[in-house]
Amino acid sequence: MISLFGSAFAALAALLLTAIVGNTLGASGTGLFFQAMGIFTILTQVLRLGTNSGIVRFISEQRAFDRVGSEWRIVLFAAVPVAIVSGLVSLAVWFFADALGAWLAAPTEADTLADLLRAMVPYIVMGALIGVLQIAARMLRGVTAFTLLQSVLLPASRLLTVLLAVSLAGVAAWGAFEAWLWPLPVWLVITVIVVATPLIRDFRRRAESPPTGRPSLASFWRFNAPRSVSSGLETALEWSDVLIIAAVASPAAAGVYAVITRAVRAGGVVDKAMRVAVSPTISALLARENYSESTRLHTSVVRAMILMNWPFYMLLIAMGPAVLDIFGDEFRSGWGPMILLSLAMMFQTACGMLQSILLQGGKSTWQMYNKSIALALSITGNLALVPLMGIWGAAVTWVLVVVADNMIAAVQVHRGMHVDLQPRKLVGAMIPPVVIFGGGGLLFTWWGGSSLLILLLAGVVLCLIYGVVLWLLRRLLHIESLWRRIPFVGRWA
Repeated sequence: MISLFGSAFAALAALLLTAIVGNTLGASGTGLFFQAMGIFTILTQVLRLGTNSGIVRFISEQRAFDRVGSEWRIVLFAAVPVAIVSGLVSLAVWFFADALGAWLAAPTEADTLADLLRAMVPYIVMGALIGVLQIAARMLRGVTAFTLLQSVLLPASRLLTVLLAVSLAGVAAWGAFEAWLWPLPVWLVITVIVVATPLIRDFRRRAESPPTGRPSLASFWRFNAPRSVSSGLETALEWSDVLIIAAVASPAAAGVYAVITRAVRAGGVVDKAMRVAVSPTISALLARENYSESTRLHTSVVRAMILMNWPFYMLLIAMGPAVLDIFGDEFRSGWGPMILLSLAMMFQTACGMLQSILLQGGKSTWQMYNKSIALALSITGNLALVPLMGIWGAAVTWVLVVVADNMIAAVQVHRGMHVDLQPRKLVGAMIPPVVIFGGGGLLFTWWGGSSLLILLLAGVVLCLIYGVVLWLLRRLLHIESLWRRIPFVGRWA
């Protein structure tokens, strides 16, 4: 529940930030803002070198054997290389900012992007390190501290600084992006303070643990290397389309596309929370080769994901212009591409927890190969279609990537891991959201037009109708059986 609250707050903050930027900077300024944000996010995520997984795994291993005095060592194994590598990359970005700006932006925007690249240089090391230390806080201080630092306080402070910058100071894209970066040093210092006490306490107990049980730098990075590549591919996949649109089309097109992708990605909150809740149980079932129970649990969870996620996507499809009005009039042109993106995400939701099953089943290498294929397809498709079709080309590429990525994973999970996906058992859960939110949303649009007031009214009325329908169909849709299992998830294992 804490993780779900944090994810929901972060998603809401991201949507509010997008609305503020879209309404104040326009499509072109929004494109530049998100282009710079995408470059910074890719750099800092890649420069974490996948250490998040390593910290969780090695600290958990030490605690499993009741060893003490090595947690500080594990955090240093992660933080020091990240600081060194990200520092070197920062210098490279500073020296090659003009060349990168000319390569990643249209000629008219190359100088502006180069300035944005130089503006982010002092923050690159901070952005990479804060990710490492926040996951350390998760292990040392618990999920509440981690959620507050990563999902609540940092997004809220960024939202506030950008709002103040664009509303009071009237800054352009450059100033808004700098305002988005300002909170980083503050929260980096606070995160260091949060993890300092448990690390110092662990350091003082280092003599209590035998040398044979201590992790080594070599073992840490042998484990970490594949995940480093995989996490970098995932981040590049998330942002590559926006960067390509900005480079080969225009910042305005990139701004429209960035807005519709941020809106669509907000629907992933439920998926993330379900993965966090169920992944340990799936892992235990797979370890015991209990494939029938894995199949039943996965089907039950996917059914719930469809019932909770599809209403959001159907509203985006049926009432897209009203949704996009929140971000500004210039973004209404993105409704058509947003329909394609929403349909792709509905397909991904129906596929379920394929990526989690691969990871929890020990197939991280398979996932790395899958993401390599998906990234190659994304880059190739966007380079080929965006010059011809604009953001429609990017939307078509998104659909192809999502379908290909999930179909490959589905074959691997079904044949290689013996988990039956059972799509026929999901059809019943698909009908209520399509009829109520799809059909109902179109009726509200036909009746009242496209406005924020009609969108809010439709959301309230359709949610009430949906709740009644789910209650009446609770046995047919197996909602009761899933609800009974939630407090006793451990019984599955």
